[in-house]
Amino acid sequence: MAAVRETAIATVRLAIATVGTVTVGVPVAAVLQALPLAGALHPLPRRQGALCGVAEHAGALVPVVDLARWVDVGEVLNSAPARDKTARILVLGDGRRSIGLRVDAVVGMTDVPAPTRVLHDQDPDEVFDSVVKSDELGRVVSVLDVARMIALAGAWHGGDDSDSTAGGADDAGRQGGGDSGADGAAALLAQGAGVTANTATLYALLAVGDTRVAIRATELAQVVRMPALRPIGPAGGSSSYCSWGERNVAVIDTARLLGLPAAPPPALLAIVEHGDLALGLMVRAALELRMLAAPVTPAGAAVATTVIGEDGAAIEVIDTAALLVRVPEASISRAAAPAGGAATAQRLNSHAYIVFQTDQHHATAIDAIEEILALAAVHVDAHEQLLPTIAWRGQPLPLTDLRPPGTPTPPGCGARIIVARSPDGADAGCTGYVVKQVVLLIPPNTGKLYRMALAGVGLVEFITTGAATEQASYRTMDLARRTTTARLSG
Repeated sequence: MAAVRETAIATVRLAIATVGTVTVGVPVAAVLQALPLAGALHPLPRRQGALCGVAEHAGALVPVVDLARWVDVGEVLNSAPARDKTARILVLGDGRRSIGLRVDAVVGMTDVPAPTRVLHDQDPDEVFDSVVKSDELGRVVSVLDVARMIALAGAWHGGDDSDSTAGGADDAGRQGGGDSGADGAAALLAQGAGVTANTATLYALLAVGDTRVAIRATELAQVVRMPALRPIGPAGGSSSYCSWGERNVAVIDTARLLGLPAAPPPALLAIVEHGDLALGLMVRAALELRMLAAPVTPAGAAVATTVIGEDGAAIEVIDTAALLVRVPEASISRAAAPAGGAATAQRLNSHAYIVFQTDQHHATAIDAIEEILALAAVHVDAHEQLLPTIAWRGQPLPLTDLRPPGTPTPPGCGARIIVARSPDGADAGCTGYVVKQVVLLIPPNTGKLYRMALAGVGLVEFITTGAATEQASYRTMDLARRTTTARLSG
């Protein structure tokens, strides 16, 4: 039986973005890269025109056009901060020259019929003259002619001064590639993502909220259920870490890193490794392994580069090396001592410790503790505010509140006063430290003490108890030394 061959309808694949209320389509062959607006746009002061700055692409500075300075693009309903999170710079090219376009969001890719030219006045000052309806998106798309925009802006990178003739609507069809086969579509996809096909690499796709992120498969060590997180750095800081094997790994909020909308607490942790460093990324789900062309990113570029996947949706490709440079807390992954390491790096606690709660949990050696008192009504004033000094053993005892500011102090709240003496002896005096509660006692030789370097803090000591999933770490606080410092400063 003779095969039946259907006549294919010529289509053009467009990259879709929004500028204000206008939906803009650019032939994918003309899209070189999509950059996050934040940090990529460098202002370029001008008295007139649509140029709003320059951006770096492949080691060169490319001028960036803001269409809103040329034409009325309408007002969007979402707030400016929300737009800033999704705003991108599309780096576009006509084969010889490149230019940037500021957009509020990248929607994805879609195949549409050949655009219809609706303006026939040949006005060289108009930005658009062709439109097309996308049934897939349910939108009318204004098709951008890159050569025309370059000519109108009078600015570009590459080419020479003779390459300034405005192109017509027919150029859009040439840039889009018309009815291409599978190989042609793959090539256009690679160009649209700002990559070259011969750099295809295996990536792991993960979900962060509703956004897909990609990490090189060779740099993704493991995806695990979210472990118990412990704070690092100064009290009240947002940094945290967890135990992973024999190492401590800093954990970051991936959504916050990428400027994405807040989402429910992620259920999984993706551990990435590069060199001797490791880092935990909060993710919602592990999706799949996929071959992607590695983005062309200059040194010092953003941590994530937006590329367009085969399904037309955006993917944020994370540069692990750049990420680790931006997160100095990752250094703790190389600071933890290996199992059976030297006693100077990890040692048993020869003295008992108590664990207490302030805004977080801390541990202190029990040697310098004289007494632990229950916070009573006589320790607060009529307004339930902590007294600066109380009577203790016939002497005045200054109080220091280690709890977060504004913590209420009603009688019976469970708060405790830890009375610690200075290591210089009883004559040097004591101080009472008010904490939310005393949690537990760590007997001698049941915990491991170790130090690790924290960015901006220096060496910090921790004590770890338990094993495997029951393991817990507490940052130590030397109350005896605090007492001496308080006495000297007083």
